[in-house]
Amino acid sequence: MTDILFSDAEFAIRHRKLQDTTKEIDVCFIFARPDLFYYSGCGLDGVIQINEEAMIRYVRRNLELAGEHSVLDTKTMDSFRIFKNLGKTLQPKTLGLELDILPYRTVDYISKALGNPELVDIGGTLREIRAIKSKEELKFMKQACKLNDSSFEYAREIVKPGKTEIEISAKLEAFLRSEGHPGWVQVRTFQHNLVTNAYVMAGESTATLNSMFGPVSGQGFAKMHMVGPSRRKIQDGDAVLIDTTAVSEGYISDVTRTFMVGSVENKILEAHHVAEEVQNECEKLLKPRNHCDEIYRNLSTLVKEMGYEMEFMGSKHDKVAFIGHGVGLELDELPIITEGYKRPLQIGNTIAVEPKLILQQPKTGVGIEDTWLVTENGGERLSQFPYAMKV
Repeated sequence: MTDILFSDAEFAIRHRKLQDTTKEIDVCFIFARPDLFYYSGCGLDGVIQINEEAMIRYVRRNLELAGEHSVLDTKTMDSFRIFKNLGKTLQPKTLGLELDILPYRTVDYISKALGNPELVDIGGTLREIRAIKSKEELKFMKQACKLNDSSFEYAREIVKPGKTEIEISAKLEAFLRSEGHPGWVQVRTFQHNLVTNAYVMAGESTATLNSMFGPVSGQGFAKMHMVGPSRRKIQDGDAVLIDTTAVSEGYISDVTRTFMVGSVENKILEAHHVAEEVQNECEKLLKPRNHCDEIYRNLSTLVKEMGYEMEFMGSKHDKVAFIGHGVGLELDELPIITEGYKRPLQIGNTIAVEPKLILQQPKTGVGIEDTWLVTENGGERLSQFPYAMKV
């Protein structure tokens, strides 16, 4: 094996957690690329088999390459017929699969091939394990945040009146790629794909809520993908919201800054101050044992007391019901800062907190998103670029 990113001790901890949480299931199969990478060190297409006797990494092709990167025993699977062969010897009574993401036909085929055992959804379990980042993982999270910060330094040079949102987005995208961004951001949510790694929007574009389920989405310029940067030109007095995702060895950071172009109305600056106050509060609230639903209520109350409840996290009654989400090998990881997620934070959680506000007069939006690390002493801000940058 060569070019392994993590230590043997790191993989041993991951494997032990996985086996401890699945020990009551006769056999499990993992398909999601983040987990293939997380447990084997290899992101090639295939599957991991886990049962009491073994943990095996199957790959669809290029066994030699997989052998260089995988810490698990690695074998070739020519097709899904391998499950029929495995069914002859395994004969499990319970079968663990990622039922939150696998297509019905895949689940049905594997289930029948193994004799129709009882199905157990392991998707949530896998996400919970990955929600806590090790020191070795945090190295890559911090590298990703540095790339975010660098992208905003570059944005400060190119955000100018007369430039279109898509022009700025394309330049930022090129910058991110030239600095090592792989171009791919893993998203778990069904039918939720990114049209760019640099969302740029201003004025009515920011206030336009379209196909992407988030506090802001942008106008885009395609009917099928009504999201992201458009051909709208930046104007003097605009608040230009830029949301970039950066990646280092698969680990994702999610950061937003708002650039104030020329003379900006006081209402916009006031709304941006609200977002700043939410972020500042996170330093105190993002501690282990603090429950996510309580953090959500505390931050929502803060915004309400500042008089911006109706503008917060969407427009009027068209709002999202979260303020933050986990980030890591997927953009939408656990934990979630929302009313419905009642679990406590743990040391090592990495969370993108994104207070964003939509204004109707002037019609625009502002926001700040930082990637945070939960520590014993509170939130540690991993993204460092200044707020409310004037250009």
